[in-house]
Amino acid sequence: MPSLLPRALGASLMSGLLATPFAIAEMATDLGAPIVVIGEGAEDSPAPRLETPALGIQIDRTQIDAINSLNVEDSLRYAPNLIVRKRYIGDANATLSMRGSHTTQTPHALVMVDGFTISNFLGASFDTAPKWSLVAPGDVERVDVVYGPMSARYSGHTLGGAVLLKTRAIEADASRGSAQVFQSQYDYYATDVTLDGWSFDAGRDWAFENGGLSLSYRHFENEGQPQQWRTVAGDSPYADQAIVDSELGFPLRIASEDSIVDAREDQIRLRGHWQLSPGWTARGLLGLVRDAEDTTRPRSFLRDENGNETFVGIGGVTQGLRERSELLLGIGLAGELAGWNTDLALSRFDVLKDHSRQSDPVDAESGQALSSGLFTDGSDAAWTNLELLAERRFGAHGLGAGLSFSDYGFTTRTNTTSDWLRGSNPTFRDASGGDTRLLGLFVEDQWTLTSAWTATLGLRAESWEADNGFLQTTTDNVRYASRDESALSPKLALAYTAAPGWQVTAAAGLATRFPTVRELYQASLIAYGPNVGQLDLNGFDPDLKPEEATDLQLILRRDFEGGFVQLSAFRQSLSDAIFQQSLLIPPADDPQGEPVQQSLTTNIDEVQTDGIELWVGTRELGISGLSIDANVALLDAEITENRLNPELVGNRFPRVPDLRANANLRYSPNADWTLALGWRYQDTPDRNIENTSNSVCDTYFCVTEFSILDLKATRRWEDFSLSLGVDNLSNERAFVFHPYPGRTLVAELRWEGGL
Repeated sequence: MPSLLPRALGASLMSGLLATPFAIAEMATDLGAPIVVIGEGAEDSPAPRLETPALGIQIDRTQIDAINSLNVEDSLRYAPNLIVRKRYIGDANATLSMRGSHTTQTPHALVMVDGFTISNFLGASFDTAPKWSLVAPGDVERVDVVYGPMSARYSGHTLGGAVLLKTRAIEADASRGSAQVFQSQYDYYATDVTLDGWSFDAGRDWAFENGGLSLSYRHFENEGQPQQWRTVAGDSPYADQAIVDSELGFPLRIASEDSIVDAREDQIRLRGHWQLSPGWTARGLLGLVRDAEDTTRPRSFLRDENGNETFVGIGGVTQGLRERSELLLGIGLAGELAGWNTDLALSRFDVLKDHSRQSDPVDAESGQALSSGLFTDGSDAAWTNLELLAERRFGAHGLGAGLSFSDYGFTTRTNTTSDWLRGSNPTFRDASGGDTRLLGLFVEDQWTLTSAWTATLGLRAESWEADNGFLQTTTDNVRYASRDESALSPKLALAYTAAPGWQVTAAAGLATRFPTVRELYQASLIAYGPNVGQLDLNGFDPDLKPEEATDLQLILRRDFEGGFVQLSAFRQSLSDAIFQQSLLIPPADDPQGEPVQQSLTTNIDEVQTDGIELWVGTRELGISGLSIDANVALLDAEITENRLNPELVGNRFPRVPDLRANANLRYSPNADWTLALGWRYQDTPDRNIENTSNSVCDTYFCVTEFSILDLKATRRWEDFSLSLGVDNLSNERAFVFHPYPGRTLVAELRWEGGL
């Protein structure tokens, strides 16, 4: 991207804020949490709503049906300027990143289902993805995607944006069932496999005079491609058989692959709504998920003198098993109170069981697998969320006010064991844990100045606490002092309708994102120096500052019969960004000793992201039954200040590409047929924060460019539909350190009737 982009964007945004007319178009979200975005579909929403300035788009059921949706997060596949890091079908670690966020900055995106939070704000890592599996692809009626922290009614966890899923209505007695089968190809290094999967989903809806109830069950199984490859020591007796990969600028001697991932999942979903009295409605959601992953089949590419597979000289080869059971319970109440439209949503998420067993690495000298290993229990993790919203109009003013509360906590215990497969004879190694709480209050006023001009002013006040933080080993027990912080986040937007069909919107806002509990308190092992492998009590900062963002946004939109064109520009200046960077740190046992390089989670003084986004959508334009959605985003994310490591100033922020683009074309010649073509593209971002010479590459270990084509055809008749599709038609090789799936064939049969 040209270096002039940051200055050009800044000038255009400031000019827009000072002198340009503005406009807001509205789109509703799930009950009780409505917002206004630039997008489509607001007119069909029955929910009362106060207009709130934010940029976003709606993905309706027609668009979702044109996607090979094997998991609910697939609904976002062609959404503008975001990516779901989904390594394989059924990946429990499918993290969401929006705009300029890294794929492990999971606290930068809020995800809700019917107003109930499913975001995992226990940490910021590859394993704190939203809990997508609490709903199934067929449950979702629409998805509202909101960009940036421009609304006072949401916390700083929307630094990137928010994804708000709305489930389908329960309107009549009906039964339904669907079956999917899918098969993926994967060919890389000496890996050449065909991977199979299937799912079955069945449910029943009951409609009553005063409400409805829906009960569903889904079973899912899949084989995911190997996620990592291992190297062999150059002086080992079989090193000459290794596959040499020099893409990183130095030779990697690839000698083995990690196990195929055998993933299984069972879901039970219960939803309901009840009319309690005229004007008052209750709703409920229960999701129970049990999943398991088996990675016990690593494979070596090397052979000994007898032609047998050998792991001699290969480092890091392990086996693993993981079992998890999780429960979400949400209850909501909406109605009119003293002239105010109110909505209350209360939810509780509990990890009922999370047992992970992993073997110690194979002995490199003998090549023998070891029976010893680790047993980790992460079952003690949970969060509670409450959202209260009240809205009312007073003449030219649309007032909204609300309260939110969240409580996140965890304790993780790791034991060594002589028999990792059974987890028997465990010996305590370490434990860590802690709690965070966030209380927020907001007020917002949408003020109609004239028939063409609208101003929206908002203010969010937040109070945050962290306590019960601890790290424990066999020799140490560290307890951390409680912390508390507060913040005010003002928001401002101006809107103007210049002419019929023309809209211009500008907004500015401040937002604060407080650290998660695992960013503050998380046991880890020393990675460098003489104490490598020992527990590192200094490998993180329990005094991390909160992230503070200043966001500017300018949007120009033209609506026409059958479609729209929208151009937006934004700038986010993120102060005290929480992220890992390599620093020279004295050894943990000798503060005066020779410093060693260590990767630590710290505050980076400032990261600035500039972006330009173009969205186009058409319906029935020129050809009956033809619809097109397309978008492209240009991004420039840069470290602009970093006192801890000034050498990183000017570097590109990792895993943020210069260019993202998506397109989805759908053609329905009649009600019985839908044909769809999808395209996903991003260029190659820097892999690491150091922007080293091997940071941009096209192999395993890197974050690569991809250009992926997807196809789907659906035939409907009476109560049945049959879909055939293919994802990644050209079998594109792409990586996000781990490999993305290869060509995947999908077949689905659905039935819905009145039984």
